[in-house]
Amino acid sequence: MMRFNLLSPRLLSAVLTAQLVLPLTAQLLSGHRVQRGGGVLQTCDTSMHVDFTIDLLDDFVCHFQPVVTAGTTSIASQSWHYYADDTWWEAFGSPTIPYYSETPYPMCLQVEAYDQTAMQPCSTTVCKVVQPLAHAICQGLTADFGIAAVQDSTITFQSLAQFTDGLIASEFWSFGDASLPTSASSTHTFSGAGPFQICLTVVGAPPENCVTQECQWLYMGPGGLPCEALIDQGFIVLQANEWVGVIDTSWTTGAQVSRSWDFGDGTYAEGLVAAHAYATPQPVQLCGTLRAWGPQLADTCESTLCQDVWPFPLLGVTEPGSRESFRAWPSPFTDALLVRAPAGLADEVRVVDATGRLMLRVAGRANGEQVIQLAHLAPGAYTVICVGPAGTAARTVLKQ
Repeated sequence: MMRFNLLSPRLLSAVLTAQLVLPLTAQLLSGHRVQRGGGVLQTCDTSMHVDFTIDLLDDFVCHFQPVVTAGTTSIASQSWHYYADDTWWEAFGSPTIPYYSETPYPMCLQVEAYDQTAMQPCSTTVCKVVQPLAHAICQGLTADFGIAAVQDSTITFQSLAQFTDGLIASEFWSFGDASLPTSASSTHTFSGAGPFQICLTVVGAPPENCVTQECQWLYMGPGGLPCEALIDQGFIVLQANEWVGVIDTSWTTGAQVSRSWDFGDGTYAEGLVAAHAYATPQPVQLCGTLRAWGPQLADTCESTLCQDVWPFPLLGVTEPGSRESFRAWPSPFTDALLVRAPAGLADEVRVVDATGRLMLRVAGRANGEQVIQLAHLAPGAYTVICVGPAGTAARTVLKQ
């Protein structure tokens, strides 16, 4: 079953910490985590190193700084590609990006260069996941917990939460039922082998009221479980023109996991998030492979999911001059499409098909919102482009 949703933000790495040796019948298992990490797509000599730093600021604002070592290459250009409000944007330099929530967002830095060893052009793209915060101080709040005592099927959990820059106001436990005790430690009696999801939610003191959550799985039975008991694979695809990004949303319980991607044109990547710019507008099959192993599994598990994508030719995507969103909906549509363009991108609206052919060009409206009639178009995928002094923005829609 595929899960097309982003996971809850601010889930941090879990480490099982206990004050005694526990029997094999009571084990905390790490679950899936959203991590700052990502994919690297590299065609340049490995002497060129590409990375970037992320500074979390207040009001969901993030500042990005490239860290690039040229090695034996000559760097030609650097550009950023990021996803916000259902649209991929492009930026340059060391951008400061205003986001809208604590949702995890992908950010990619692409460096075009000339490989002096191979004597040919090359590029390296590094992608990471950023999680903006309403208050920068909240990044110092971490939730963690371990098992303090075991008595048959009654387990006592101990909070290990920390707040480096503030005070913890309250902590809430959840055991997958109606039980929500509010203390640093909690005891609960379970029925059956599980696995049971145990979550600790930690709230910082006012005025910021930071919130973070840690979830682990409790398993009280033997090993040798089948793959489907601990693994549920899924990923989402984000597309704008020739750029296609993927974010893994798989659920795993108590297993070590690796993720790999096949973009269908001979390009491969690994990591929680990856992105690729296709050279030609042709349909391809994008596949993600999840491999999992661990003491609870009978054998190494491998699961592959594929999705058909049709990359579009490059149309140009630049950062808008306004936080107001660019939208084109509904998708899929039948005859008419409502288009709303932010300030600076409302001079003209264009619609092109999958091969880049211009199907419609109309003047924009002063208020940025208008209805365009597209009953004459055949069913398929189209790109809506808004043009103005701030640049261009593109959005993919489907006609049924």
